[in-house]
Amino acid sequence: MWLLGFLWTSAGIFIGGMVAWLFKGINQKAHIIYALCAGVILGLISFEILPEAVESGGWLSTIIGFILGMMLFKVLHSKLHFKQDKESHTKKKIYIRTGLLLMLSFAVHNLPIGITLGANEQPDLTKALLQTLLFHSIPEGIILFIPLILAGFNIFTVLIISLLVSMPVALGVFIGSFLVHPLLNTLFMSFAMGMIFIVTVTEILYPALHKSSVFKILCGTFIGFGVIGYYLHLL
Repeated sequence: MWLLGFLWTSAGIFIGGMVAWLFKGINQKAHIIYALCAGVILGLISFEILPEAVESGGWLSTIIGFILGMMLFKVLHSKLHFKQDKESHTKKKIYIRTGLLLMLSFAVHNLPIGITLGANEQPDLTKALLQTLLFHSIPEGIILFIPLILAGFNIFTVLIISLLVSMPVALGVFIGSFLVHPLLNTLFMSFAMGMIFIVTVTEILYPALHKSSVFKILCGTFIGFGVIGYYLHLL
C-alpha cells in the first residue's frame, strides 16, 4: 500500500510538473501565473485542507497547528533571506526559495494523507483515496514547479523532486498501519496549511502585486480559486 500511495502521488505531482513546464520561457508573465497559482493554493486550503483538519480534530488544534506552521515559516524565511543585490540573480533566488518552501509545505501535508490511507481497511475506499490522491497532486505539482522552472531547473529535477515530495505519503502509510490519532492528523494538516498560506501571501501574492496592477492580480487569484473549487467538486 505504501508503494501505491508513493507512486500515485509521484505521478500526480510529475504530471503537474509537466503542465508547469509548458509555462517555461514566459518569465515576463510570471506575475499572472503566480496570481493564478495563489488562487489555486487558497482554494486548496479553503475547500480541501481546512475542512479535513477541522473535521478530524476540531478548530482549536487546527488553529494551533496553523500558527505553528506560520512560525516555522518565519524561522526558515529568516535563514533563507538574502540582500537584494543584483536584480537578475535575486529573482532566481526568490524563485528557488519559494519552490523550496512550497516543497517542504507539501511534503508535510502529504504525511497525514498517507496516514489516512494506511489506516483504511476498506478496498473500495482505498481505491477512491488513491484516485483522489493522484488528481489532488496535479495542481500541487503545478504550483510547486512553476517557480522552480522559472528559476531554470530542468525536467530531471522535476522528476527527483516529485519523488522526494511523495516520500511522506509512503511514511504516512507505514505509520497509519500501526498508529492513528485524529489529533495527530489535524496538527500535521493545519501545520502544513499555515506554512502553505504564509508562503502564498509573502512569496507569491506580494511579489506579484509589485509587478502588476491590483485588479489584474485579484482577477487572476479569483480565477484560480474558482477553477480549483470546480476541479475538487468534480472529484
